[in-house]
Amino acid sequence: MAPASGSRGAPVRLAGLRKDFGSSVAVDDLSLEVGAGEFLTLLGPSGSGKTTTLLMIAGFVAPTRGEVYVGGKPITRKPPHERDIGIVFQHYALFPHLKVFGNVAFPLQMRKQPAARIAERVAWALDLVRLGDMGGRYPHQLSGGQQQRVALARALVFEPSLLLMDEPLGALDRRLRETMQGELKRLQRSLDLTVICVTHDQEEALTLSDRIAVMNHGRVEQLGTPEELYERPLTPFVAQFLGESNALAASVLHGGADRVVVRTARGLEMVAAAVAPPGDGEVRLSIRPERVDFLQPGESCDNMVDAVIDEAVYLGDAVRYLLRTPTGEMLIAKARSAVGGGGPRMGDAVRIGWSADAVMVYPATAASIASGLPPPTKAGEGRGGG
Repeated sequence: MAPASGSRGAPVRLAGLRKDFGSSVAVDDLSLEVGAGEFLTLLGPSGSGKTTTLLMIAGFVAPTRGEVYVGGKPITRKPPHERDIGIVFQHYALFPHLKVFGNVAFPLQMRKQPAARIAERVAWALDLVRLGDMGGRYPHQLSGGQQQRVALARALVFEPSLLLMDEPLGALDRRLRETMQGELKRLQRSLDLTVICVTHDQEEALTLSDRIAVMNHGRVEQLGTPEELYERPLTPFVAQFLGESNALAASVLHGGADRVVVRTARGLEMVAAAVAPPGDGEVRLSIRPERVDFLQPGESCDNMVDAVIDEAVYLGDAVRYLLRTPTGEMLIAKARSAVGGGGPRMGDAVRIGWSADAVMVYPATAASIASGLPPPTKAGEGRGGG
């Protein structure tokens, strides 16, 4: 059964949103745009303002100033039930005394839809989330994943122009969470739906999102595709928060337009490819652990150093190593697990290396950088059409 209309999700614009709670600033002049049919994730630590931002879009929290636009129309002063927005919370908020059918039908009943229309839409929504035969069950008779699907069906049954999700998979175990990530992405693509999701789970954000807004202290630290944020973080905070990174304090010794030589606080020297040379002075370095390689005899690269393995942690598909250099620097490296359990072990003396372009250089006083990148013209653009 097809949805009643073929309309796609609506574009969203946040213009100068700010929220003060007394003397505390939860969201600080936040402006960004979400394209129609785009999946945008607000990612950040606790207290970064991501949930407050979502609640202002939903209408549950009034902004101190600023405007929210959905489909080009201001909705800031509309009550939540007039905003045409579906919402899925972490704990689903299902009515325990209602069967699945009643839970999904509730938004339509509040809109005073006729019974025949309600039955048609509920059947469509339950089929959409693959629970077509579950309408007669109560929430307590369902698994966590099934309850999450019911909450999703209830949010979609009235064909909202925008779907908001607040930690929607946080209550599920890892295996089920991974399964539901695929389901959410399938639904979002098939409905061409605009989604804004809040999470602190980096892997979930990378998996689901067309773009990610990394938030810190109520502001957007960086906005871009998952690849852009991971491969080209604009600030040390983004480099550290999205994935793992070796963070080192250093000073610039010398350099040119495309490369600089830096020395860490403990005396380890290395070459870095600087797109915008920071000049002489104090800097901060960031190196992804997977860019640190174990070198075989005769191999060479831009940066090479001897080290001793202080710790080796088996992660299944990879091994995480803690390496101690002669200058006392502690570096993290990640390598694919060797077949049969081979590979370097704790206590081994090794030679490691990394390329100049693996070293990201930032000013020591790097501040938050808010990026106002325009939304992609089509959801998923920049991710291979996904």
